[in-house]
Amino acid sequence: MGFAWRTALKDFHRHRRTPVEFAVWLGVPLLVGTLVIAVSGGRSGPRPQAHVLVVDQDDSSLSRLLVGGLSQDAAGSFVQAERVTLESGRARVAKGEATALLVIPKGFSDAVLLEEPCTLQLVTNPAERILPGMVEEALSIVVDADFYVHRLVGEDLRSFAGGPGPGRATFPDQQIANFSVRVNQLVGSLQTYLDPLVLQIDAQSEEAEKKEQPNIAVLLVPGILFMSLLFMAQGLSADLWTERDQKTLRRIVVSPQTVTSFLAGKTIYSVLLMAAVAAVALGVGFVYFDLPFTRLPVAVIWAAFSGSVFFLGMMALQVHCASQRAASIIGMILIFPLMMIGGSFFPFEAMPAWMVTVGTHTPNGWALLQLKAILSATAQPQALAIAFGALTSAAVLFFLAGAQRLRRGFAQG
Repeated sequence: MGFAWRTALKDFHRHRRTPVEFAVWLGVPLLVGTLVIAVSGGRSGPRPQAHVLVVDQDDSSLSRLLVGGLSQDAAGSFVQAERVTLESGRARVAKGEATALLVIPKGFSDAVLLEEPCTLQLVTNPAERILPGMVEEALSIVVDADFYVHRLVGEDLRSFAGGPGPGRATFPDQQIANFSVRVNQLVGSLQTYLDPLVLQIDAQSEEAEKKEQPNIAVLLVPGILFMSLLFMAQGLSADLWTERDQKTLRRIVVSPQTVTSFLAGKTIYSVLLMAAVAAVALGVGFVYFDLPFTRLPVAVIWAAFSGSVFFLGMMALQVHCASQRAASIIGMILIFPLMMIGGSFFPFEAMPAWMVTVGTHTPNGWALLQLKAILSATAQPQALAIAFGALTSAAVLFFLAGAQRLRRGFAQG
């Protein structure tokens, strides 16, 4: 083991003289993670919001109620309504400064109360696709609500059409009392359906819903980290060609030291280097997303162990190729599909079902799932122990395949 540690120290000093390569390996997860998080809207993800310009030509209580219903607070931050003039609204929508322009015509209030035809004009921004459709759907819900309200208290609503009457600022007390009695009778007639409830609703608090939603860190950080580990595995394994060109491998084969000790040293160095990168990348993610640091040690160990298996697999591929160029091309052909389908470019939660099925059975996809389980505190100790055992078996097979090839011709070139 002394020779193995000296080999690992030798590789450390060699890479210390070329810090750019290490900076790139460390910078990949940090840079990609920063860009992805910025695009996705930060910790809580993107919050789509439709900017609707409203031209209220009716200027009645009901039209103001509609505008208020489309306001930012009432619509749960989905819609931001802004009152404008017709000319200004059309000009701004034409410039793409808003999602839609809603025109409430004069007579809207009486038409709603009398259940008469009334046309709400909605001019949408052709540059947007999703938000205008959501605004249309919201307005269709308002139309449906008006229909069903009239089925229940339509007669009373018609009595309010036209306002309180000439010379009055409010409706007569008797009219208000009659409407209140009507609503009370309506509630009584619905009591059969309300007590007990025909429909059982399982209500959850906003805090409970947030807890059930997957943390964005669990979705993004593992894939980005494994992308970096795959690149590191290829770069570190390609170092064998440098060792061969410098005749280091030939001297190892004919020296009293064994090839297995030499490869063990390179594996030790790769594990330590990947652990350092994983610790920095995951540490930044834990701080930014406020994850419990009790999960960090196991997550770093798993990432470093998985990365070392990737290194050994790439090393076995390198030594079985005819040239360094061929090894580099084959490695890239292998790595990019693995990253794409294995959850590094897109999280499994955003992939089609068939792609998830394939991706979770790739080496990096399977390892990524285990890391997600660790980060979300859903990993079972027994299952994690079996996973470590599977990684160990794969590492041993790759290690023996690489050592055998080194003894049988790769070192001589």
